[in-house]
Amino acid sequence: MNKKLKDKDRLSLEDRMKGLVRGTPIDRVPFALSAAGLSSRYYGVSRGDYYCYPEVGYQASLYFGELFPWMNVSRSYGWADRGAWEFGGEIQWPYSDLEPAPRSVNPVISTPEEALNWPDPDPMTAGMFPRLYRFQRMCRREGLPVPLAEASPTHMSAGAVGSARFMRWMLREPEAVHAMQRKGTELIKKVAAITMEKYGPENCSLFSPHPAESNQLISPALFEKFCLPYIRELFDFYLAAGVRQILVHLCGNHTGNLKYWQDMDLPDRTMFSIGHEMDLEKTGRALGERYILAGNISNSVLQAGSPEEVYETVKNCLLTGKRHPGGYVLMPACEIAPGTPPENLEAIEAAVFDHGFYQ
Repeated sequence: MNKKLKDKDRLSLEDRMKGLVRGTPIDRVPFALSAAGLSSRYYGVSRGDYYCYPEVGYQASLYFGELFPWMNVSRSYGWADRGAWEFGGEIQWPYSDLEPAPRSVNPVISTPEEALNWPDPDPMTAGMFPRLYRFQRMCRREGLPVPLAEASPTHMSAGAVGSARFMRWMLREPEAVHAMQRKGTELIKKVAAITMEKYGPENCSLFSPHPAESNQLISPALFEKFCLPYIRELFDFYLAAGVRQILVHLCGNHTGNLKYWQDMDLPDRTMFSIGHEMDLEKTGRALGERYILAGNISNSVLQAGSPEEVYETVKNCLLTGKRHPGGYVLMPACEIAPGTPPENLEAIEAAVFDHGFYQ
């Protein structure tokens, strides 16, 4: 890290985030990111090993954070293609450079009858959950928040059935859709209950991603009918248990769904991170000042843009996000791409220290 830039910081990474969550003044906008594939590259291991062996992934993320001490590097374990493995399918680990993350080989449920009668998975052994439990133990040993399972019911259902088929079922087979949403909701709750019983809900953090609910895939009306009831149920479950560290990731364009999130009544200082498809200012205005806003640097710009383009993109995010009265965290639109060049990371750093301070 450039010493001249480092000397401008008045708070530590931890104190800056604590201040943001508490609503007290901080020195500058935090930059936070999920960097699974990128950290494996810097650590010198394959993405397959990073994901297959959570111990490797944990060490890689620690190493990446040490290399870039101005970043808040997340300690989390999960990936986007979820559901099929948890419901009995197969997973392919990303040992090829063409594969950024684990992916399901095939959907496992192909008919509405199967959806209605499929057995409930065992939360102790299903899919990636045994690996998540190992990752949680490492986090707790280091005094870090214990991450709960990264999944939404629709995330799980669409993975098990296949996204295209699942979307068609919303129009043609609503009973099967609700059956899958119920199974996904119960599985997520069971896994969370295991974690909270072991570590205490006050020591747990929730990253709640919603890629399958974006308006690029389904309409707000379908979101309200098939997704919202189960999301509400899950959040009621978490909040009743005492979980308060919450990050909601609206992956893709959720503009049409914002009115439903407004009515969710999550705890003050819940953080919402958004994709580059959504407007920072309008989203912040819709969510209101109770919530922290985060996002939304375009990942394509970060990976393929010039350092000058990255600098300008980050600058624009900072100038807009800093105006949000609920507070702001600079983040990529989603997990930062594994191929992001070092000079573009330097461009983020330069923009943060040029334009991220509040005074």
